[in-house]
Amino acid sequence: MFEINTERLRLIPLNAEDYRLYIDNSNKLEKKLGLKVTNNVVEGPVKGAHESRLKKVIENNEEYMWETNWKVILREENRSIAGVMIKGAPNDRGEVIIGYGTNEAYQNKGYMTEAISGLIKWIFDNPKALSIIADTDKDNVPSHRVLEKNGFLKYNETVVTYNNGEVEELIWWKLDR
Repeated sequence: MFEINTERLRLIPLNAEDYRLYIDNSNKLEKKLGLKVTNNVVEGPVKGAHESRLKKVIENNEEYMWETNWKVILREENRSIAGVMIKGAPNDRGEVIIGYGTNEAYQNKGYMTEAISGLIKWIFDNPKALSIIADTDKDNVPSHRVLEKNGFLKYNETVVTYNNGEVEELIWWKLDR
């Protein structure tokens, strides 16, 4: 199984079978991977987002690592503490889009900064990848710091309105090779 290793972390890209298992029963995936069980449940809008991403993994099985959720494992505890999403291989402008989230108990400890740093190296190993793009909520200062510490620069602010009337103010970030 492929993984990215950093000082304190392992990043594991979920293939279609493991991603399905994660969505349906994350405890079973954690047992399969030999991890401590966290009793995390994937539900609601998050589950829908993962279902959409899983379709992309299945459609692009040859290069699933560019489409999937990567589990972030804290080596010291052998526990999944976060997830990082790559939303496709480099597009025609050489851009790769990422997203991420950290379990609350593990926030503000530098883990996501370290995970993103490891992922940046892997992404830029592909000569077609020229830049990495991420977005954050306007008020999510810890997420801003993760990106800033990894060299990302703000390049745009937008307001997104969803069908349910929810409004989200986003800051877009970019890191060039």
